[in-house]
Amino acid sequence: MSRFNSAQTSQPVHRGTSAGAGATDRGRCECARLAQAALGLLQDGDVRGARELLARILALAQGSRRTWGDAWSARALSQGLVQAPERFPPVQAADMASILPAMVPVVVEARHPPIRVCALGGFDLVIDGVPFVSGVKPQRKPLDLLKVLLVANGHSVGAAELADKLWPDSDGDTARNSLQVAVHRLRRLLGRDQAVVVQDRKVYLHHSLCSVDLWTFEREAQQLSRTDADDPSFPERAAEALRLYRGPLFAHEAEQAWMLLPRERLRRVWLTLVRRLGDCYEACGEWGPAGELYQRAVDLDPLAEEVYRRLMRCQQRAGESAEAMHTYRCCRQQLVAGLGVAPSAETERLYHALRSVA
Repeated sequence: MSRFNSAQTSQPVHRGTSAGAGATDRGRCECARLAQAALGLLQDGDVRGARELLARILALAQGSRRTWGDAWSARALSQGLVQAPERFPPVQAADMASILPAMVPVVVEARHPPIRVCALGGFDLVIDGVPFVSGVKPQRKPLDLLKVLLVANGHSVGAAELADKLWPDSDGDTARNSLQVAVHRLRRLLGRDQAVVVQDRKVYLHHSLCSVDLWTFEREAQQLSRTDADDPSFPERAAEALRLYRGPLFAHEAEQAWMLLPRERLRRVWLTLVRRLGDCYEACGEWGPAGELYQRAVDLDPLAEEVYRRLMRCQQRAGESAEAMHTYRCCRQQLVAGLGVAPSAETERLYHALRSVA
């Protein structure tokens, strides 16, 4: 906030009346405050929230005789953040000259982070547009450190906790020294020191430099958990969030003890969202979309027995009895192969009920 305030007072302002001047100042301060909040949302990856704040900024700008709405709107529109209103009032270039230079680089950086990570369904790292490929000598510990920080969702993790997770068999001093080396090597691997922040004996990833599917999925799922399923926007938003979940956390990576709880927690979050979206489709009689949703879910999690049952019901209601029987056989095969158990009594009852009307 301070750079906006200082920028505003550094330019001479000619005012007609004290009342008008006060309103103008209040409008400028409010726009600057909202702009800073919008930038914070962009840094957190919340483009939807940033759009709402930018719309408010433009509305304030339209209500002011002396405003920087035109220049800001041009910047915002060029970044694709807001819809173009019918017109904007004129702008004093001096008003914007002191504000936009500091704002625009942050907006661009937030929208195009140089580090992109996919942690759901595997582990893929892209740095400055180039996929990371481990060399002959894999940088295992720096990458393990990156994974732990990814699971923290951008929040800081204590050095002692990191040392315990990554070097559980080492004594305190050795583990701390190893952590220092791993931080240095991870910064070098990512190509920028500021990507890995160390502060007050805690470590975290810089949000504005990283785009992470895990973070986006968790944020969207949390927001959707507070959204009523009757909300018209819920189905589209839920489907978009579910597309981010390509499979279990760090699938196909060497399994480590600290991964297990976050992996299962994310799986439960994903399944809850699948159920809620499926309920929406079924309530509207949309058996096709519901069946596609459930089919993708069992492809990602072949042991999700409840989802097999949902898929069987959708197939039967869509007049696809043969497909429902095939789904039961797939369910049985996966449970026996993966867990060494037969389908539950509930699944068996559903199978026999569907078979009797086939």
